Amino acid sequence: MISAAVFGAIALASQHPWIVRTEGYGQSVLWRLRGPIEPPPDVVILAIDEYSLSQGSIYAGSPERYPHLAPIESWPWQRQAYALAIDRLLEAGARAVAVDVLFLDPSLYGPADDAALEATLAKWGDQVVLAALYDASPTDLGGFTTLLTPVLNGAVHQGLINIAPDADGQVRLAPETVLAQLRQQHDFVDTLPAFATATLQAAGDPNPQWPSEQLFFYGPGGTIPTISFANLLEPDNWERYRHQFAGKLVIIGPTAVSLQDIHRTPMDNTMPGPEIHAQTIAAMLEGRTLNPLLDNALLRGILSGLLIGGLGLGLGYRFSQPLPRLLGFGTTITLWGATAYLLAMGPPGQLIPLAIPVACLGMGGIAYIATGAIGNQLEEQRLRRTLERYVSPAVAKEILSQPEDFTSLGVGQQVQAAVLFSDIRGFSRLSYQLGAEQTVQMLNTYFNDMVAAILVERGTIDKFIGDAIMAEFGAPISQGAKQDALSAVRAALGMRKSLTALRQRLQAEGLPPLFHGIGISYGNLVVGNVGSPQRLEYTAIGDTVNVASRIESLTKKVGTDLLITSPLYDLIQEDVIAVDHGEHFVAGREKEAVQVYGIISLRDESDTLYQQVQRDLQAHLAATPKGPPK
Repeated sequence: MISAAVFGAIALASQHPWIVRTEGYGQSVLWRLRGPIEPPPDVVILAIDEYSLSQGSIYAGSPERYPHLAPIESWPWQRQAYALAIDRLLEAGARAVAVDVLFLDPSLYGPADDAALEATLAKWGDQVVLAALYDASPTDLGGFTTLLTPVLNGAVHQGLINIAPDADGQVRLAPETVLAQLRQQHDFVDTLPAFATATLQAAGDPNPQWPSEQLFFYGPGGTIPTISFANLLEPDNWERYRHQFAGKLVIIGPTAVSLQDIHRTPMDNTMPGPEIHAQTIAAMLEGRTLNPLLDNALLRGILSGLLIGGLGLGLGYRFSQPLPRLLGFGTTITLWGATAYLLAMGPPGQLIPLAIPVACLGMGGIAYIATGAIGNQLEEQRLRRTLERYVSPAVAKEILSQPEDFTSLGVGQQVQAAVLFSDIRGFSRLSYQLGAEQTVQMLNTYFNDMVAAILVERGTIDKFIGDAIMAEFGAPISQGAKQDALSAVRAALGMRKSLTALRQRLQAEGLPPLFHGIGISYGNLVVGNVGSPQRLEYTAIGDTVNVASRIESLTKKVGTDLLITSPLYDLIQEDVIAVDHGEHFVAGREKEAVQVYGIISLRDESDTLYQQVQRDLQAHLAATPKGPPK
């Protein structure tokens, strides 16, 4: 995210052509989203369009019938056509007429043709604008600059029609901005205004001001009312159209594609030059400007980079899961775009960087989401591997499906659960007889069978303490008090069955038999990660744990392999067959006796296994020498 912010800041500050092009595309999206809006009614285009150009062939086919088309028989047209148009427009009440056609050389039709237009200019010259052009052409010897002006006399107003595309080929810069850049780049000095400015001067505004760096577009080509030039020449048509020019600023210019005065703009790719000038005049009349919110490119880049980085990092820290993070970045990108849109379209129009910040937020967001998702997957795998050391895969999956709940387990919580302790009888004597290698091998075999019995009942392996096992049922995931208690007893009965089978295998191999005692208690526990920062262990602590450990030891005194406490028995008494072994005082409970029960079997199962274990245990105790091993 920081890299994306730095990239955005450098890119926007550099104003590299590629960056200008990219930002231009972003602004084009805003214009096209807005669509066309109503321009002021003060501007009209008299178009030299394909229809008007085609009238020359009609005249050639029947000159006697269409004498009014003689001035436009072939391109370039006679200048008498423009003289007639200026006369009619201004007589109809037009405020000013601007001709977007360059008259740089004498007329091809002779001096009389030039004289006809000059006479009209002498009559209406202060209301007419002729086009000039600042030509900056590259040559082998460097840049060549020329100011191209009309050869005709009588024009009070001249305006430069220069239009310059941006790096992406779209026209955005306001005419006066284009001229200022050209004059600075080519060290050229002239006093001519832009074509739109000159038109307003001809309409009576002595010093029109329009402090806009970029063009404001009302819509695509055709947004400004347009009338074909040929309609002005035909007398009957002219009477029908003349009222449409009263009080208007009229731009005469080529809109036909064949005349190659077509430009790409943010609104469309086929806007004629006269339409650009007409929309510029309309914006000047209404004071619609469009400028960067910050003029300084370096400052603009730095502030944008800081905003990109701040927003991105804030979203990354605020949302840790991929979907909320995706929605957060998507919302931020949408808000940035909406802000850019409202600033650009509102008065006064102000531009903020759009495409680069959106791209940086998008790329940073994707990277954030991707790395977050990968990190979550790795963390989930790590947690799964860790959990499966303690709980069954099904329980691990259930925990990981609720990561928020699992996170709370690490800080500790109070729960009600069953705690199971098991311990091998006479293990010290057994390990002395077998030696280290066989002892470890036998212990691993024993643990493997016992753990399987615990996990199948959704128990959590808390720890191994030498030859002892500690497990919980109901922590970290509870199935309900009765089900947790019943699961603990089922696990203990499974351990009884597994140990009986293991004992038979050991005896068949000539090895000493194994017996164990199991104690289960139910009550309040505190579970969580306990230890130091170097080594943490998920475990349970509390009186219930102590009682379970003590009644496991009590199995030796009672002479059975499985004891439970009364709180657990109360939960499952309808599901088990048990023997009441009375109350006993245990360590840590000297003032309060503990009621214990011996589990024979589940109520719907046979007691055969219990009877066999009891016989084997009594036989083993009778055959076991008393005292420490020798």
